[in-house]
Amino acid sequence: MCIRKTDVFSPAFIHQKDNTIRMHEDSLERDTRALLEQLLHERFGSQVQLVDATVANRLEDYVVLLATLRHPSLEVVIKLAGPQAPYPYPFERTALFHRLVATHTTIPMPEVLAVDVSYQAWPWRYLIKTYLPGQEWAVVQSQMNHQELHHAYQQIGQAVAQLHAIPFPHFGEVDPDGTVPSQEHYLSALTKRAYQRIVNPRLAALFLRVVDDHLDLFSDICQATLCHEDLHGYNVLFRQAQGRWHLSTILDFDKAWAGHQESDLARLDLWRGMVGEGFWPAYQAICPVADGYVQRRPIYQLFWCLEYAKLSPEHVADTQHVCKQLGIEPLAHFE
Repeated sequence: MCIRKTDVFSPAFIHQKDNTIRMHEDSLERDTRALLEQLLHERFGSQVQLVDATVANRLEDYVVLLATLRHPSLEVVIKLAGPQAPYPYPFERTALFHRLVATHTTIPMPEVLAVDVSYQAWPWRYLIKTYLPGQEWAVVQSQMNHQELHHAYQQIGQAVAQLHAIPFPHFGEVDPDGTVPSQEHYLSALTKRAYQRIVNPRLAALFLRVVDDHLDLFSDICQATLCHEDLHGYNVLFRQAQGRWHLSTILDFDKAWAGHQESDLARLDLWRGMVGEGFWPAYQAICPVADGYVQRRPIYQLFWCLEYAKLSPEHVADTQHVCKQLGIEPLAHFE
């Protein structure tokens, strides 16, 4: 499974001598740019200047910017999501996960400088965080030799395990204060999650029928942990320093919840290039993997296939392979 690029945070910043803003690859509408400058003045003071900005990702009513500020001198990532954005983008919850990961793991994490989801003063939800340089794992793994790959997979395994070592008292969506108000068992939380994330009701019902047919496999799942749910090759960054590759950061906790570690592991197993020699020993040194994982794995993978639901030949083939493992009729389309 190949994942398309989403938020891209690795391009080099390009500076210019004067104080005017310059957009690369794409441009912001004039009124959005003016509002953004007002926001920056409010958050960083009247002297702040927006020197450079690169549109790294744009969807409907959603944009990610890589920006260089002056007074103070900062390189930042700015996310803006309006009411018509394709996903709720709970930035206040993302900020919580950043703090948790920074506090409880050795993973380098950007500092969240400002966040607001109220729409009270601005026409979008926003998150502003410091920029951490790095290159996407999907890009750099082809540049590594066997020894470097082994070491990189060790780092990924250790980082993912550290995420999964962050516990929650219950399964479900996490509030911005870190509480999980639902206090549900895993299957109840998973059912709600399926209806939220699998847009097509027919596909959501299909997934839940598969779960119902395998209820016995989930009887021993009782510990909720931080589950990222989007650990693909463009959300794991590496940087090269003194001739060695180091994990730079993990991006995009917008979909994270108090779930079960196996959901992340199943997606990593499905997505090409995410698990390799060195990953599992490093992971299991911190987080053991239950014997029942292999049986549950295709069920978690079906969730992803139906959530993503793209008609590319590769995705259809992967979905049909998962269906075959589960003994259900292969899907030819996602309507």
